[in-house]
Amino acid sequence: MVSVDATPTNRAPPDPMRWLEIIRKHVTDIEAPFLKGLGRWLKVSWSEPSSDLLGVTRFELDPNELMRRRRMRAPSGPVHIELHPILVDDSALLAHTFVHELLHAVGLTDHNNRHASLTEEIAPAPSLAESPVLMRLRSEVLDGQDIQEWLCTNCGTSWKRTTVSRPKRCPRCARAAVIAHESSRDGEH
Repeated sequence: MVSVDATPTNRAPPDPMRWLEIIRKHVTDIEAPFLKGLGRWLKVSWSEPSSDLLGVTRFELDPNELMRRRRMRAPSGPVHIELHPILVDDSALLAHTFVHELLHAVGLTDHNNRHASLTEEIAPAPSLAESPVLMRLRSEVLDGQDIQEWLCTNCGTSWKRTTVSRPKRCPRCARAAVIAHESSRDGEH
């Protein structure tokens, strides 16, 4: 697991009302049964800086009661969204994460294709190059990997790891003969 440790922020959390109005234009009453009265029940705050989640939505009611209310299209009761303070300086990732959590709060509780497509349509995820938070997390993941270098068994080329996933082919000879390079974490061969 990667640490997303950050410093606490004094900045106010984002206002959900603007985003809820946008969400209202993209969903039906059936798929978002909690949207109608959510403004009254919703609380948004920053999580603890040591949290390992960028965002989380917590309903006060237990899952069975929540599903019953969803079927009846009754109010969800109190809902609390926590956002990680690391998002403060990354507006695109903050918007994407916040919309993702708001969709849960309005009743799209499953991580399915509809939830993903709505999140991307309303607040697209930033690319790695556009997001300082994603670049930082990627760097921390790479630094924590046991394998720091790759070796091509065909041409003998070795190179430093720059991606989280295993390379599909050698950058020099384009063969798929890539294995982990046996070197220490200190860079000794």
